[in-house]
Amino acid sequence: MRRLASLALLISVAAAAPLRAQIIHRIGKPTTDTTPPTRPIEVPRRAVVAEGHATLSGQVYDSLHDEPVHGATVVIAGTTHQAVTDVNGMYKFSVDSLPEGTVVVGFFMPSMDSLGIAPPARKIVLRHGESALLDLGTPSMRTVLRVICRDSATEGRALMMGVVRNADTDQPLAGALVVVMWTEMSIGTSSLSKLPKAVHTTVNEHGSYRVCGIPNGVALRAQARLGTKASGWIDVNMPPGGVLQRDFLVGERVVAAAPVPTPAPGAASGPPLAPKPLGTAQLTGTVLGPEGKPLEGANVYLVGTAIGAKADSRGVFRLTGLPSGTQTVEVRQISFALKRYTVDLSPTRESKLAAVLDTRATVLGAVTVEAKAASSIPGFDERAKRGMGNFLTRDDIEKRQSILTTDLFRTIPGLNVAFDGNNYTVQSSRAGNMSCPMQWYLDGSPFDNSDNSLDQMLRPDDIEGIEIYKSASEVPVQYQGQHASCGTILVWTKRAAGGRKKAASQ
Repeated sequence: MRRLASLALLISVAAAAPLRAQIIHRIGKPTTDTTPPTRPIEVPRRAVVAEGHATLSGQVYDSLHDEPVHGATVVIAGTTHQAVTDVNGMYKFSVDSLPEGTVVVGFFMPSMDSLGIAPPARKIVLRHGESALLDLGTPSMRTVLRVICRDSATEGRALMMGVVRNADTDQPLAGALVVVMWTEMSIGTSSLSKLPKAVHTTVNEHGSYRVCGIPNGVALRAQARLGTKASGWIDVNMPPGGVLQRDFLVGERVVAAAPVPTPAPGAASGPPLAPKPLGTAQLTGTVLGPEGKPLEGANVYLVGTAIGAKADSRGVFRLTGLPSGTQTVEVRQISFALKRYTVDLSPTRESKLAAVLDTRATVLGAVTVEAKAASSIPGFDERAKRGMGNFLTRDDIEKRQSILTTDLFRTIPGLNVAFDGNNYTVQSSRAGNMSCPMQWYLDGSPFDNSDNSLDQMLRPDDIEGIEIYKSASEVPVQYQGQHASCGTILVWTKRAAGGRKKAASQ
């Protein structure tokens, strides 16, 4: 019914504002805007062709993605005639089967239809026995941005829109929340600091969303979530036009199980255990180099989990036991710069990824390490030598390549990282299913993380070291507090560690 209503609206718009027929057939992006002119212009007559061979043909082009549209349905208003575009966006009708005179030509494409954006219809005059050409296209990025983001405050800002679906059923997920985050630099009188920023919107009853006011030209991260279901946090690259279409699949969020502790020295050890499956989704694909050759041994893993695989001699890899939803996959190989890809994982179908590592990394010569550098965090090394608690150094944090700060705690034995409906929370697993929040210190001072805002305040790149004490008896006396029964976490930022190191050297 929505499609019929859209077609009726499309035809009425075309009747009110007729469109100019395209005479020149183009392969590629149309050079004119899709804004309708004021009156129809009849296509000049062309050479008469053999009876039954005259055609109405053209190309359907997607201005938002700068590519032809494959699978669009082209319709002739008032008739039952339809045609589906091929891989090059081309369509074709037999002119002699169509009514003579002025006809209205429109098209549907699933992505635009779900967003409630009706592609403009075109008018053309047809005569039996004469071929005609007519290209169709979606509104330009400028037009979409102007129509959807009307507020003048969005000048110079970008638009992100798309559809959110349930990964298990592929149905629109009305009521889901889409969050877009970025970091802005704040210049003070004597300092330069990073300020986390975020905007969000709620998915409508049709499963679509639109987020206006996003800055263009900065690194963005986005996530869709509803209750216990969530996608992963993905990197977003805004195109130059300032309009991005990004769909999300949202699946049940599964917390990674803590790894089995390393056996004590001298104790018998069995074979390494495979990571516990986090779902039933699968991802297969290939990893190729810049010349198209397979990169054997390339590492592929799902960001935020311990699930990974190596590419074989053909460059083929396979990941199983993955959580469903839109996620981020990272691909690494020695002598190449790492790459991240966004993938849509579903439990009902196998997803595929064709990864290409085409940027060579600078390989440094051999380095001889004479001694391990001491931590710049006061007392960090001494507390680590006591053997109480878990410690993450800057090197440990870099190796984990985590997107969110809470991801750093997913593989710590005795801790659970759960989703509270808005943010991720770190809790002790000693209490079973009961909530047992940790006590937090930031740069040596008590930190109130009751709203679980740690991910919004800090990124892994900002952190120099972390200390995790899972019981009150392990906590050093200077960090004992009234809420230490479930354990204490000390987070040390680069700023605090660097400042203290500088002060100590003076």
